[in-house]
Amino acid sequence: MNLSRKILSVCFALTFFAACGVAEEEQGLELGQQQAAVKAGSATAARGTDNGTSLSATAEVTANTCTSEEAAQVDIAGTVTTTGSVDSVIITASIDGGDRVQMGLIQPQDFLHDGRIKTAGYALSVSLPNGEHTVQVCFTQSGSQGREPKETCAAPITVVVDCAPDNVCEGMEPFGNLVGNPSLCTGRGPPHIPVHVRGDFGESPSLTISGPEGFSYSAAMNHAGESCIYQYNWDAEANGGAGTYTFTVSGNGHTLSFTAELACRSR
Repeated sequence: MNLSRKILSVCFALTFFAACGVAEEEQGLELGQQQAAVKAGSATAARGTDNGTSLSATAEVTANTCTSEEAAQVDIAGTVTTTGSVDSVIITASIDGGDRVQMGLIQPQDFLHDGRIKTAGYALSVSLPNGEHTVQVCFTQSGSQGREPKETCAAPITVVVDCAPDNVCEGMEPFGNLVGNPSLCTGRGPPHIPVHVRGDFGESPSLTISGPEGFSYSAAMNHAGESCIYQYNWDAEANGGAGTYTFTVSGNGHTLSFTAELACRSR
């Protein structure tokens, strides 16, 4: 063996220890890059993949049932698919971006096998108030054989809950009168003038009565059950005297005004 070959042999033999002239700093950098790659692989596993295996899921609303005038039970169902080993899967749900809450557990025996692909169905229910909501269902599968847990989330679901009763008065043309009693001084006791209106005024509309000599009076009208009729029995002993009175009713974004000529002044 000539001298040049001997030198090459010595370099090859020392490669493991000194990389044949490569600085220790470069070796350290390479080792750090390998460790970073391992960590990146672990992060990938947490997102739903791990060494060629994956975890995925679907979610959809199967029922939206009102339980009161303010809320509904929303049923959600879907499928979890894994290509890894069959471990238990924790089901969590987040509503409107809030904290996740555990909703259930898929056991290993719940999965159906088709070669590498294993699938399991699930179902859960949440109670939601009236309004529009976003629900996201997530799944975490424990790792096996030293692997990191895998996690995946189904696409967010938009749910609209509308359990408020239908407004039968919506669009109704408002109307008001004094039920044929325009007198300020009728009867043996204090005069009472019944104010009746019809329309879409909500549960407790306001009534304002204004009349001669700056007279003003305010009260809340009574809603007659589930109808569109509202009533108020005005004790007119205090009044502004004979003349034109204006009755204004406001509620639920609607306003009605009507006038009536009232006679006789009570002292």
